[in-house]
Amino acid sequence: MQTGSPIEFLYLTQEDVKAAGGLDMRLVLEAVEQSFKAHAEGKVLLPPKIILDLDEKKVGRINAMPAYVGGTFDICGIKWIAGFPGNPIKYGIPRATGLIIINDSKKGIPLAIMDGTLISAMRTGAVTGVGAKYLAKRNSEIVGIIGCGVQARTQLMALKIVLKELKEVRAFDTRRETAERYAKEMNANLDLNVKAVNTPREAVEKADVIVTVTVADEPIVKNQWVAPGSLFSHIGSYQEEEYDVVLNSDKIVVDDWEQVKHRGTPVLAKMHSEGLIHEDDIYGSLGEIVIGKKPGRENEKERIFLLPIGMGSEDIAVASKVYKTALQKDIGHRLTLWSNPEFP
Repeated sequence: MQTGSPIEFLYLTQEDVKAAGGLDMRLVLEAVEQSFKAHAEGKVLLPPKIILDLDEKKVGRINAMPAYVGGTFDICGIKWIAGFPGNPIKYGIPRATGLIIINDSKKGIPLAIMDGTLISAMRTGAVTGVGAKYLAKRNSEIVGIIGCGVQARTQLMALKIVLKELKEVRAFDTRRETAERYAKEMNANLDLNVKAVNTPREAVEKADVIVTVTVADEPIVKNQWVAPGSLFSHIGSYQEEEYDVVLNSDKIVVDDWEQVKHRGTPVLAKMHSEGLIHEDDIYGSLGEIVIGKKPGRENEKERIFLLPIGMGSEDIAVASKVYKTALQKDIGHRLTLWSNPEFP
């Protein structure tokens, strides 16, 4: 005889996620900063991400990123996100597509399944925003962006909020038309002075904040271009700068050093495997800085290098906020997992 209670969960399309605050960068910044706080306080469980590599650079890969986030969240979840670089040209669809599942931490039952593509893009921009809040000069006026895809948009959305004195953005992409389209769009959407430039050097020189968000695996940025007092946020998964950019930084900050080493491909992981940097060279985690365990920027001359590999806890924190807003606003679609469990 079948017994037990029905189990339902909320399904949120990307449009639903947007309606529930997923495109609100202030909400996302708050959630991501809180997730860093929880991480530094030992309230996060974060297994290494699982990478289903289908020949990552030529075809694509899918990442599974589980996490439990405690504190004010107290929720479990997983992001399952695919990155297939040929999608835009071959199929006319975005490079990345993702789903997020969140679960009740007491019963384990699913609470929601939602689009994770938007949340992933927004939280990645927010990570640089949180980093800039603690690591950039307060009077930062110039941002240099290398790579003008989707991620570059959310990076600038976050920086516009955090950098109160931001006046100029220089954007470079290997496709000039992409940089020009990005500049036009960001000018209109964010009311910023964004201009496309012809070389990486033009983007980087004299910039207070530098963001590299590419799929390159070769040094684009040269050390001699990087100004004293700058914050360098390395978002790409490979190597986007000369080793000397890292070696000449006064502080090296990560989101989670073990996760960076596990991924293996970012510049810090490569340098570590080659014996060029050691664990003692890592100043600390962004979470440690958020909770005040370690100071962030301490003077106007420090060059700071930030490499956040990306943690599932960030996605789950944002998804939790979106879920709660969706419940309050009656957004989404109720689906039934079972009416009565077959094997209670």
